[in-house]
Amino acid sequence: MVKKVLIGSSVRQEPEILECFLDSIRDLNTAGLAVDYMFVDDNDDPASSKLLYGFRPLRAKVFIARNEMPRTPFVKDEVHHHWTEELVQRVTRNKNKIMEHCKKGHYDYLLLLDSDLVLHPETLLCLIARGKDIISEIFWTRFRPDTEEAPQVWLADSYTTYWRRRDEQISEEEKMRRVSEFVKMLRRPGVYRVGGLGALTLFSLRALQRGVSFDEIYNVSFMGEDRHLCIRAVALGFELFVDTCLPAYHVYRRAELDGVARYVESFREMSIKAYTHEISTIIQNALENLLSADFRRRSDEEAYRQHFTARGWRELQGLRENRREIARRKTILRAETADVADPSFDDGLSRCDLAVVLNLRGSEEGQRTEKAVRLRVRMVKLDWWKIDGCEAQEHAGPCRAPAVITSSYKDYTRVVRPGPQKLTLAMLVRNEAGRYLPAVLRHAAQYVDEAVILDDASTDATVEICRDVLQDIPVFIHVNQSPGFANEINIRKQLWDLAVQTQPDWILILDADEMFEDRAVSELRTLISRPNIDVYAFRLFDFWDMEHYREDEFWKAHLRYSPFLVRYQPHFPYQWQETPLHCGRFPKNIVLLPTASSDLRVKHLGWASREDRLNKYRRYMESDPHGRYGDLGQYRSILDQKPRLKKWLDNESDPVRMVKGPA
Repeated sequence: MVKKVLIGSSVRQEPEILECFLDSIRDLNTAGLAVDYMFVDDNDDPASSKLLYGFRPLRAKVFIARNEMPRTPFVKDEVHHHWTEELVQRVTRNKNKIMEHCKKGHYDYLLLLDSDLVLHPETLLCLIARGKDIISEIFWTRFRPDTEEAPQVWLADSYTTYWRRRDEQISEEEKMRRVSEFVKMLRRPGVYRVGGLGALTLFSLRALQRGVSFDEIYNVSFMGEDRHLCIRAVALGFELFVDTCLPAYHVYRRAELDGVARYVESFREMSIKAYTHEISTIIQNALENLLSADFRRRSDEEAYRQHFTARGWRELQGLRENRREIARRKTILRAETADVADPSFDDGLSRCDLAVVLNLRGSEEGQRTEKAVRLRVRMVKLDWWKIDGCEAQEHAGPCRAPAVITSSYKDYTRVVRPGPQKLTLAMLVRNEAGRYLPAVLRHAAQYVDEAVILDDASTDATVEICRDVLQDIPVFIHVNQSPGFANEINIRKQLWDLAVQTQPDWILILDADEMFEDRAVSELRTLISRPNIDVYAFRLFDFWDMEHYREDEFWKAHLRYSPFLVRYQPHFPYQWQETPLHCGRFPKNIVLLPTASSDLRVKHLGWASREDRLNKYRRYMESDPHGRYGDLGQYRSILDQKPRLKKWLDNESDPVRMVKGPA
């Protein structure tokens, strides 16, 4: 069904600036959409009103309402815009009127704009494709001529562009460092969650129907209708996002009109970069969100379903068809894909590398240029050709289409032993006495058939605890004479090899501070009895005390699914992530095996005491001081005094979701 979009603006603008704005929205790419327009004419200059009434795009309805309230002077000079509370209330009423029209007309989206912006032609399609209920496109403004450019989005309060805990005291130097980090992030193409936004925002109908509006919140003193909108939206359960791939141009003062032509000319260069980035992003996110065990939020999964499903190979070929669609767009960019070989793959082939060339023609700094982007896409044969990864490299000048390279590892023979399945617990331990190990092992002993324990040179009673708790099931304990966790990959491989030596059907790897919720005792047997699945992924909840888990910017492992349970395939060529830290508990390529996610949840108790957190903080900062293998921001957040915690609910669950598997 064709999506309906309303583009709206409250207009009180000089005619020269308004003309640029109207040209910009007239040239928006609306392919596949039914678009109408609504303006609230609040102009002082009759020439501006005439421009509005003369705006007649093809195949679109234009609704114009007039604000007949008594005029309030609006002072705007070449330095600053001088807003008063009366002016803010006036704009609030105008914007709410547009929102009401959107709801009554049952439009799927509202793109609400300030009338001093010039947009990239792909802005509308880009924002819709993000799949967010509320999302803005970035633009930058010098609010005073002698200041640095600043974004129209922020992190907290009225316009705070650095993150700080409520109880945290930071120096001016640290504040400026954090502001710089935020700005640098927004300069990189991507989609980011923010605390405040405005001026160029796409709203879903769902958000408007739930009550998102610009109405004043009577107990909030912030000036500006956008502040009240953002606070209300978050209170209603909507997160706020900004896209930074196609920045708009802000004509904040008349002197900036001279830059409009340069901005429009830059579409070619910007489109080349954005197009390349989009393809790489789609492929990367499709792998992470849809085709592997590493899931993020469900809304993100759905955003990419149209690009990559079980028809992954055919969809990749569809990149060739994109050139026809792009050619129909009203952009200056002309992008075309070179011919791609159409191989007939041998049935026995398990992998191939597909090389694709995009030849992009446009201009850069006023000069015609041609660029080529080579995409090397790694494909994996399941019941379909699945995308496993992608690399992009830019070259000057056009390139010939390369041939398809078929190689990598040979096909493997999948093994599924009939009858009852043997479930082997594999666990790495070191000095776990007095912590969570006894409870973890007692719980696991209720559903596993045997256990393999690798002790990394413990100096306490860890080994004795393992033997005592697991006395009723077969247990194999190997003790290293010297600790090896300083190079984690070595002992993770060692644990895997020890587990494999027991000839397991299934290997469950838990750390000594991790345990499933209670219903796993009965449900894990059902999971491992399914013959068409080789990997199960679960959500891991980081407990900050024994009743609450942490959820914030850095702590959201429970929002994605990670593998814990794997059917051992003796002929599969396992590959590890060869890093001394954060290398993963399983070989990295197990996501190529038939995979499903389960609603069973895993409790991670390793952060639940202050002492544990301090020990882990010291370890990470000593072994990875520059954040080479992990996130320095997350390391530092371990010491947060008042983290955001959520109550653990015993009966909370999601349905089991199939990710991929044999037919």
